[in-house]
Amino acid sequence: MPSVGVIGAGPCGLVACKTLSEWRIPFVGYEAGDRVGGHWVFENSSGTSAAYRSLRTNTHKAMSRFTDYALPEDYPEYPSHEQMAEWFSRYAAHFGLDPHLRLSTRVERATPTAEGRWELELDSGERVVHDALVVATGNLWDPRWPELEGDFDGPMIHAKDYRDPQHPIDSRGRNVLVIGLGVTACELAVELSEQGAAGRVFLSARSGQTILPRVPVSVPHPSDPLTGPLRWLPPPLRRPFFERAFPRVLARITAALPRPEEVGLPPVPANPLEKRVVLNDHVLERCRSGAIQPKPGVRRLRGAGVEFVDGSTERIDAIVVATGYRLSFPFLRESVPELERDGLRLAWGVRHPRHESLFVVGVMQAVCSIWPRAEQQMRFVAPFLAGEAIWPSRRVIDRATVPVLELPFGNCQIHTAELQRALRRARRAASRRDGGQGV
Repeated sequence: MPSVGVIGAGPCGLVACKTLSEWRIPFVGYEAGDRVGGHWVFENSSGTSAAYRSLRTNTHKAMSRFTDYALPEDYPEYPSHEQMAEWFSRYAAHFGLDPHLRLSTRVERATPTAEGRWELELDSGERVVHDALVVATGNLWDPRWPELEGDFDGPMIHAKDYRDPQHPIDSRGRNVLVIGLGVTACELAVELSEQGAAGRVFLSARSGQTILPRVPVSVPHPSDPLTGPLRWLPPPLRRPFFERAFPRVLARITAALPRPEEVGLPPVPANPLEKRVVLNDHVLERCRSGAIQPKPGVRRLRGAGVEFVDGSTERIDAIVVATGYRLSFPFLRESVPELERDGLRLAWGVRHPRHESLFVVGVMQAVCSIWPRAEQQMRFVAPFLAGEAIWPSRRVIDRATVPVLELPFGNCQIHTAELQRALRRARRAASRRDGGQGV
């Protein structure tokens, strides 16, 4: 069996390790922090966690489980970061992963060898070699900053560094501008608008989002079989069907809610699959009540104030930038630079098209929880590593290669079905090979 290096011991790295363990494939997991859980570890020693004190999941716990390890029944429907970090720690212990994990160990560089293996240079200076590499560092840790003209006199931080209304900026009684309209921007704007937090809260957005309240109804899990039309439609028609049906479902769900433009926010995108749906219980109502004051995009910073594209100006004491994160793989930047550009082009959303021993799990556009889908990705990868499946021709791989971060947000069950279909073909090819019939 090949030896596999797994970079990252957050949710996706843990399920990668667990899947490899199931297949009895030797592996070592490398984690820069001093405990497992990644993003969900508040003040993670790795320095990469963006968790704030009030963070909780934005997917229902029934949708956030692994196939064989559910969240505890006494957890709330949308668990806190403390609960998730504890659950991931229990997961690692339950499946015996801890002895295979090297904590407080950062991979500085990963380089392919002439034999197709991977040499890892660790922060200690040690060098180790693996036959395959699974990258599970995610894409929510390297802050993306907008280009803002002018200068600002007050403190300005990225949401990655925000912890609560008093840390690292004491917002009490101050005018705070939150830039962005994604999940985090809405969460922070709501928290800052609560009594005793900021004096006034402004929320600046250039484009709209579909905003829904958290509800006690979960969508199907990525491991659930397809049902209804998605089950009997031919595979090539499933994605187009979902892309037509999903906006109509959202329209029914949001029919009783105020439209964003009615409370001063930009209208929803014409295609709601262009962006991930924002689940937030309070932001629309806070905007309607005036507790949050919506503003358009920023035109220019003006010392103690901010000018917006509609010509209005507001006195601002502090700015929180919540404009997302860059795709970043610093340990592969020299050897595989194309990973960080072109929307992350991967075959079947997981394998590098040219390096057949390089895999990236947990980076995707999905309407479901990320780590259960990463579990399905690893269930696809493991049989290839174990020799029970063989990769198809380069032409087929090229056809399956897509820019995963430029695709519309998709149905996770469809993605699982596509992986299973490709794996069945690869297993049949391996069976023919082993029977002496060729591929």
